[in-house]
Amino acid sequence: MKSYKLITFSLFILTWITLVEAQLVKPIFLPSLIDVLLSLKSMLFSIEGLKDVLFTLKRTVIGFFIALVIAVPLGVSLGLFRRLYDSIEWFIDFFRSVPVTAMFPLFLVFFGFGDASKIAMSAWACGFILLVNTVHGVWSAKKNRRIMAQTKRATSFQILTKITLFETLPFIFAGMRIGISWNLIVVIVAEMFIGTSHGLGHRIYDASIVFDTPGVIAGIVIIGLIGFFINRIILKLERKLIHWEGHT
Repeated sequence: MKSYKLITFSLFILTWITLVEAQLVKPIFLPSLIDVLLSLKSMLFSIEGLKDVLFTLKRTVIGFFIALVIAVPLGVSLGLFRRLYDSIEWFIDFFRSVPVTAMFPLFLVFFGFGDASKIAMSAWACGFILLVNTVHGVWSAKKNRRIMAQTKRATSFQILTKITLFETLPFIFAGMRIGISWNLIVVIVAEMFIGTSHGLGHRIYDASIVFDTPGVIAGIVIIGLIGFFINRIILKLERKLIHWEGHT
């Protein structure tokens, strides 16, 4: 951890401890750090707690990959055929503007109360982000490079794979990093309000009912860590594949 990151983290922890010890905030709103760590320990080192983490992680990852497999090829196709995109632009703009949480009843009707509805909702929310980013990535591909390749008698497939897709990659990865965050949010909210026996959203909701604030914060910490590490994995993959972008 770099020095400035360590300083800001230390200041955050020190502020937390000071507020609790000085009793400036009631424990029900801000419990002690020790109580949160104990809840975190019991959550991570118990079978039920690990099940909650794994179920949430499974739903998030599966929904993300479904969105990736569908949205990226579709986005490339729509980006290449502008008239096709123009014909369904109203559909994309309309449904990506509607919060997926407002569509809970429809997903329940089509997919039921099991994992399928939660995964479908997360894929839906993430898919539109990936789709729009991919379309704009295709549009951003330099026309002069494609023209130059055509003059050298490159085939359409070669232009697509060696020029267009490479220049679209930064947009796709940007969509992946934003999309995975939305994906995780939708999964957590779905676990809170749609019948399920396992999941971090379910655990946080149960803890909030009995005013177990340390349990709520411990769940939030784990969710944040899951999102953080998934984002770091995507970022490392991006730096490896898109080395010409000059990441710092």
